[in-house]
Amino acid sequence: MRYGFDIGGTKIAFAVYNEQLTLLESEVYATPAHDYDAFLALITRLVLQADARFGSQANVGLGFPGVLDGRGNILAPNVPAIHGRDLLSDLQQRLNRAVYGDNDANCFLLSEYHGGAVSGSRLALGLTLGTGMGGALIYEGRLVNSDRAGCGEFGHGPVGADILLRHPGLPLYPCGCGRIACLETYVSGTGLARLYRHFGGHECDGKAIIAAWLRGETEAKCCMDTYFDVLGAGLGTLMTQLDPDAVVLGGSLGETTWLHEALAERLPAYMMKGIEPAPVRSPVFGGAGGVRGAALLAGQPDLPFSSPV
Repeated sequence: MRYGFDIGGTKIAFAVYNEQLTLLESEVYATPAHDYDAFLALITRLVLQADARFGSQANVGLGFPGVLDGRGNILAPNVPAIHGRDLLSDLQQRLNRAVYGDNDANCFLLSEYHGGAVSGSRLALGLTLGTGMGGALIYEGRLVNSDRAGCGEFGHGPVGADILLRHPGLPLYPCGCGRIACLETYVSGTGLARLYRHFGGHECDGKAIIAAWLRGETEAKCCMDTYFDVLGAGLGTLMTQLDPDAVVLGGSLGETTWLHEALAERLPAYMMKGIEPAPVRSPVFGGAGGVRGAALLAGQPDLPFSSPV
């Protein structure tokens, strides 16, 4: 048995798998985003209740939207309750078992490597496009990572000069990382909404912007043309630098058919001359990839990227 948690700013997904990675049950709960004690209590209650239902004391894996600071503390500004906390140690003490953790994009890619979209790839790149932009690399079945679980923060690379020349007047948005004009500030769901407002659109979410684009609205068309260029250039740079055998896109934006069609059209223009883009694939496990990857962490304690505290 193995338990997986996918921790987000508003929701926590919990799932139970057997050793064959068959899903036995899954549930979603509201994140106690500002109360650490309530957060610990929720995780503890879910694990102990699952122990009782399945007659097992399984290891626990957690995917979280952040990195480790080198001392074991999680840096996750989007989940204030756990930001700066030694969550893995605290849970391990409460649960009296090994607790494993990694960045949520790493969990997503790990899941897609095991029976998913990039299964069998020697070097694969994963990007998640949601509220923010996450990234991960896996090489011969092992995540490329550091002790801080921060490898693959591709969303904090800068927008290229070619994009700024192609789109004069493009705002240079400040990023939460402390820099400006990071890819994440344009190609995340938050970035898409910013671009839409820049081109004269009203305040709305990504779904509404896409609907307006499909209707042919001028503001939405300008927004999406810029969005595709920024994402295409950013992904083209990553392909040139990393040379992955395959790429899988996840998140609320990354799984859409229209995005893959637009990238297929634009990516060649942003590649090194003579180099073909790597295949860009949709995820097999979709929104369940993060929690499934977290469960994989818990089930493979011999792997260096899933070491418990």
